Amino acid sequence: MELGIKNRTALVCAASSGIGRAIAQSLANEGVHVAICSRNEKNLKATQEALQAENGSEVVSVVADLSLESDIDRLVETVQTQLGSIDILINNVGGPAPGGLMELSEEQWNEGFQLSLMSVVRLTKAVLPDMKEQQWGRIVAIASSTAKEPREELLLSSTIRAGIAAFNKAIAAKLVSDNILVHTVSPGPIGTERVLRLTKELAANKNITFEEAQQHLVNELPMGRMGKPEEVASLVTYLVSQQSSFMTGNFIAIDGGQLKTW
Repeated sequence: MELGIKNRTALVCAASSGIGRAIAQSLANEGVHVAICSRNEKNLKATQEALQAENGSEVVSVVADLSLESDIDRLVETVQTQLGSIDILINNVGGPAPGGLMELSEEQWNEGFQLSLMSVVRLTKAVLPDMKEQQWGRIVAIASSTAKEPREELLLSSTIRAGIAAFNKAIAAKLVSDNILVHTVSPGPIGTERVLRLTKELAANKNITFEEAQQHLVNELPMGRMGKPEEVASLVTYLVSQQSSFMTGNFIAIDGGQLKTW
């Protein structure tokens, strides 16, 4: 299937590992010029070199902390200088701290707000002028199933991810007149380092083994297994392609059937 995005430019955030890395790889495989960012310089460099070796194309990497407005400004400016206008934006960050109402500190709330929500707001505003000028753009935010089915033990994620979904829905209708399409993708349990950490914490909290905690997570999934980062990447790649040009403002779950809401 011809996706119609070859030679477009994409900025994929938090792309040194997990879902972000898989999305960057999938887009690069389609001939997209890819810029990646992360706070982890070592992992980011390794990802850049791996993508370049696999695809034979230039991949731009920028170390950036997306909780900082100054880093976002520097990131966007660097990508635009080296690759030109950003056609595709993948808003993605590591999940905020787990915990319930009485466990989370004021500092953790502030950190989660700046990193997970304000990064989406700031990056979206930064790329829109070029997208509007060229009358083409794709913006996808990676959220979580907690946006629709909140969990008290993941209160920050539940609250902020819902805000991201609402933000994208609110702006989508107005941006469609400039051929800028916006979506929120909601992964369930995916086999990433974050899910591994959460599984270990679940095991410790419930005083069970890691294997029992992992099975507990899988038991919530009708498909009986965790998802793969590559499966999320395939969905995102379709959403930013020309093949999905009659879609915008959607909240799309990729969760093995976990969500019980419509």
